[in-house]
Amino acid sequence: MCHNINRVVYIFGPPVKEPPTDVTPTFLTTGVLSTLRQADFEAHNILRESGYAGKISQMLVILTPLHFDRDPLQKQPSCQRSVVIRTFITSDFMTGTPATPGNEIPVEVVLKMVTETKKIPGISLIMYDLTSKPPGTTEWE
Repeated sequence: MCHNINRVVYIFGPPVKEPPTDVTPTFLTTGVLSTLRQADFEAHNILRESGYAGKISQMLVILTPLHFDRDPLQKQPSCQRSVVIRTFITSDFMTGTPATPGNEIPVEVVLKMVTETKKIPGISLIMYDLTSKPPGTTEWE
């Protein structure tokens, strides 16, 4: 057991060379909220169309200020963010598990969410949250 690990995510795409050191300044502006709403709409629309929305208790789409795999020599400020998709299955929201691709949700559905969400301008990469509760919370704080 690793008591100091709070989140486990799968990162789609090529292997991450370095942990993200670029944090994109992020405030609740119209543009940032628009990006999050677009990512949320795309992922939820795909889940609904797949027929699996009723099998998932909750699906969060989280926008993080992390810009991965950026050239460290770039002098301009970081401008991209990443998206986390968190599917959650629970009966009471006190404990729960992620919807595992290939078991509770088809891999094709998750890959379509990733493909469509990645098309949104300003998105660095897509992650899939595989954290159960506990140790993680249902939501992201």
